[in-house]
Amino acid sequence: MTTTRAAGPADAGLVGRRVRALGPLLALVLVAAGGCTDAPTRSEAAWDQVTLPGPGRVVTLTGAPDGLLVGRYDEDARERASLHELRADGRSGQVEMDTLWEWAGREAELSSVASGPTGTVALGGHRAGAHGNVRWTVWSGDVQRVVEQPQPFETFGGWDAGGLTGVAMSQAGPVILGSRVSASKQGLDVAVWQPRGERWVMAPRPGSALRATADRQPSPGAVAALPDGYLAVGWVTELEPSIRDIAVAWTARSPGGPWREITLPTEGAGIARAGAVGCAADHCVVAGRRDDDVVVWRVPLTEGMPGEASTATTVAAGALRTQSPTLAVAAGRVDTAAYGKGDTTRVVRLTAEPEATDLPGRLVAMAAEPTGAVVLATTDGSGTSRAWASTR
Repeated sequence: MTTTRAAGPADAGLVGRRVRALGPLLALVLVAAGGCTDAPTRSEAAWDQVTLPGPGRVVTLTGAPDGLLVGRYDEDARERASLHELRADGRSGQVEMDTLWEWAGREAELSSVASGPTGTVALGGHRAGAHGNVRWTVWSGDVQRVVEQPQPFETFGGWDAGGLTGVAMSQAGPVILGSRVSASKQGLDVAVWQPRGERWVMAPRPGSALRATADRQPSPGAVAALPDGYLAVGWVTELEPSIRDIAVAWTARSPGGPWREITLPTEGAGIARAGAVGCAADHCVVAGRRDDDVVVWRVPLTEGMPGEASTATTVAAGALRTQSPTLAVAAGRVDTAAYGKGDTTRVVRLTAEPEATDLPGRLVAMAAEPTGAVVLATTDGSGTSRAWASTR
């Protein structure tokens, strides 16, 4: 493991202190701020390897009210998806997953999990069939037990299918973010589904912000819960006068909207896309790309709703080589961003003097748990997962 410190602006008002951690999760207590470049120097920051519960490879990490939910996929198991809760005091236990749909539920790999005071929702999918389409399925419940809610194929699939990006759980209930062929047939709208009994239904398409037109095509990247609503991030492809991608966020208090669009500033960029978001009580942090740079935006929250986003801060210059890079971000006492670098992962703690560390394996997931600890998981070519937590 190689640890480096990335250069960034000083901020005398931001300080850190060590605290003692409980169990395998290590509390982080540095206040988030600032930005960084990809110029490394020596750093004292460290990430300690930790053991996460459950068999198979890690596929999701989710902050929960009392700790962390670990989603795994075990191709040798009869039911391949599993969820385990890891509490801040080190205790762990399996979340019972009541699978009802043999074809999809038993084969599904979890792609997104959300948990909060109002419940827990897990989204998974299995690609199969003559056309290789994903058959999506959903589990709902709490941290003790989730029950599968099999959906008709047309709920998320069918002729109008786009894809599903993620799930979020707020006081207004859970939502699934994805895309769907627009009513005007001019592309894919950003779509939001919400539960109605055992069925998930697409919310009425609220306002123009989520709609495709002849001049603009919106694309979803990720979604997070706010204290009083939701924050989805992604990008809008402008087709006139020339093609370019603009990073944006969309916010609403309820799944049905109205959804308001927020531009994420990236002056002069030809490609600007937001692909990951994490929220704390007073702010959200968004990670994305500006051409080939990894960047982050900070979005303040006032009375639970987002305000104007900061200008994009460069985390790593010229680091991206693919159109769909793997990115992750966690917000809290320490804002933390991570991105894939081939067979390694670079994780950057956005402190007053940002610290960059290279960890072995491909980036899988990252989450903050209630004590403030940030936990990150990677996997190698053999499918073996490893996890780390920051030591401070």
